[in-house]
Amino acid sequence: MPTGYTAELMNKGMDFKSFVFRCARAFGALIMMRDDPMDAPIPEKIEPSDYHVKALAETKQKYKWLKTMTNDEKIAFGVTEKEKEIKVCREYLTKAMAENDRLTKMALQIKAWKPPTSDHEGLKKFMIDQIGISMNDLSWSRKRLEKVEEEPPVAYYAAAVSNAEQGINYHNKENLDEIKRAADRTEWVQQLRASL
Repeated sequence: MPTGYTAELMNKGMDFKSFVFRCARAFGALIMMRDDPMDAPIPEKIEPSDYHVKALAETKQKYKWLKTMTNDEKIAFGVTEKEKEIKVCREYLTKAMAENDRLTKMALQIKAWKPPTSDHEGLKKFMIDQIGISMNDLSWSRKRLEKVEEEPPVAYYAAAVSNAEQGINYHNKENLDEIKRAADRTEWVQQLRASL
């Protein structure tokens, strides 16, 4: 049975060089082409992804925006972020409590159930164990909500600045790594072309 790599070879025939480049799509330098059409040309040069360049620009813009805020804007920003975080924490806690309520109601039904035979006792125990395993630990959610409610708005501003600084460092490093990977892939393709 033909594969995507051998179908044309088996149906129409193919020269060695074409087959080599078709199969090369499954390897490191050209792995990003593995899902492209088989007749898509192999590039002479592998261009680096611009993902980190774009993310770096966005993060720098956000950092600049944060750093140019007035004290009142910093507080307003922090209040907004705090409100969002409180909402998320409350929604999670509400959801976890509703899940625990459903589990508790089921546990009561299981405990009230009389298994038809002693062979079914293991099933009852298993069901009770599953309920226990599935119960949400609400103490963490409550502590998280308390902590969020106690945080001053300026702490949310400081966290946003810190996250932006970390993002700038991260995207800078990743972009340099991507440029090197693209150069290495280009070299791999050039070496492959030269060998043919």
